[in-house]
Amino acid sequence: MPNETIEKLKEKYGSVLKLTSEDQLTNVYCRKPSFTTFLNYQDKYKDNPHEAILFLFQECVLDKEIYDDEFMLSAGNSIVSMIKKDSEFAIDFTPQKDEFKKSAALIRYAFKIDPYQLAMDEFYKLLEEALWLQKHKETRLENTFITAFAKTFSN
Repeated sequence: MPNETIEKLKEKYGSVLKLTSEDQLTNVYCRKPSFTTFLNYQDKYKDNPHEAILFLFQECVLDKEIYDDEFMLSAGNSIVSMIKKDSEFAIDFTPQKDEFKKSAALIRYAFKIDPYQLAMDEFYKLLEEALWLQKHKETRLENTFITAFAKTFSN
């Protein structure tokens, strides 16, 4: 794929992943999945992991060519491992599935954007920032109460 095309894809999708087969003969360019795609993947994974990984690959691949199952599974697993890496951040561990909606609500409230359309790495970056903002706001409120009580009861 020419560099100009890759640059256009990066402009449209943000980060673009290049996945290569072990024999170096097959290359594919993928975007990181959106949060909605990841939730759909998780739902499908319960019933059929094989189909879920193929679904994830097909949702993320940017060139709609025909690839063999083994390559699609390998590439899909690579995408899943990238999602796991993206989901690691310092404030708290990755929320459990029932916590995803709370996380999305926090991002929506803090940044006024639709978190379900974000790539996973961006989702977790914004979640980390939203959690920091929430923690900072609570600390400021606590300091305000301490100051108010000190002024009230010092006289």
